[in-house]
Amino acid sequence: MWERVFHQPGFSNISQPSGWVILARIIVEKQSMTKHVPLEKHPENPGRIKVLVDRLDKQGFRVEYVSRNVDVQEAQKIASRIHARGYIQYLEKLSRYNYSIVDEDTYLTIDSMELAYTTFQTSYELALSLNEPVFYVSRPPGHHAGRGGKAMRAPSQGFCLLNNAGATVLGFKDRGLTRIAIIDFDVHHGNGTMEIFYDEKILQVDLHQHPDTLYPYTGYPFEIGEGEGYGFKANLVFNPFTGDDVYLRVLSMVQELLEGFNPEALVVSAGFDGFLNDGLSDLRLTEASYEALGRLIRGLEAPTLIILEGGYSVGLTRGVESFLNGLTGREVNYAASKTLRATEVEEIVRINEKTILKIRKKAIG
Repeated sequence: MWERVFHQPGFSNISQPSGWVILARIIVEKQSMTKHVPLEKHPENPGRIKVLVDRLDKQGFRVEYVSRNVDVQEAQKIASRIHARGYIQYLEKLSRYNYSIVDEDTYLTIDSMELAYTTFQTSYELALSLNEPVFYVSRPPGHHAGRGGKAMRAPSQGFCLLNNAGATVLGFKDRGLTRIAIIDFDVHHGNGTMEIFYDEKILQVDLHQHPDTLYPYTGYPFEIGEGEGYGFKANLVFNPFTGDDVYLRVLSMVQELLEGFNPEALVVSAGFDGFLNDGLSDLRLTEASYEALGRLIRGLEAPTLIILEGGYSVGLTRGVESFLNGLTGREVNYAASKTLRATEVEEIVRINEKTILKIRKKAIG
């Protein structure tokens, strides 16, 4: 059941600036601002959503606030299509306690699974019917959650419980769409999503800080899939201190790859933690990169669900705002940051170009 609330008290109804082109919906799950609360200081907390929506309100974005009650049994049934039943049962067992530790990074409270099921099921249901791009803002994030929790040699689940991007793929599949692409631009490799679809003919493009230097220490360029999925997985890596100058060059190649693939549906794991000084990475990305990401997604003109993953401070304000500017077609000029280690620029571009060419040959021909 949906409860839709437009511009609740505290969220003013600001008219759109002249020249604004509305090409996307923004949906915020209100319960993500009150449930799944850590007992101690933790980067993944309800305050993230409050910071994000406050910025959207101030910038005049039209937001749909929803509060959903989902059928838990139905959500579990769908979740069991991508997660091991034993893993789901394990989370259910832990959720009976007021507070539990899944691993060193990931916590669980008595209402965490309620919110996780809501986010997961809503992602699935939105994919069944959406046509325009939709930015779905909720939590907890999901791209590190693999079939049985930890994925691809990772030491933890990185704040994630259920894989919301995976739920979206299922929704698009059940809708009859087969040519599906996933873009994950969280600064941490989306190892859970990659593991789940590693042997499927789904084009996955994951842009992240080099796994030698950042959690979850997975997502190397040579990992390009297996079985039917071989040649459909592009792990694009960036060294610490990479700026917009390099990132934008790689994005232009990503755009060509995706345009050639011409997806019927697009799933986006949107992480804003690569923004300069967001706190959990070493990249130097700014508005220029995130605006370009939004513009790239808009240009594909495919049914698209964008799901919030990471972003913990400035990425949730300046990063999200610039991304939405690109996604909605607002013309804003941003200066590009420079990569600090200038000697590494061409090497980074070359490594990623080699990966993209390999994937292009297999996925497009």
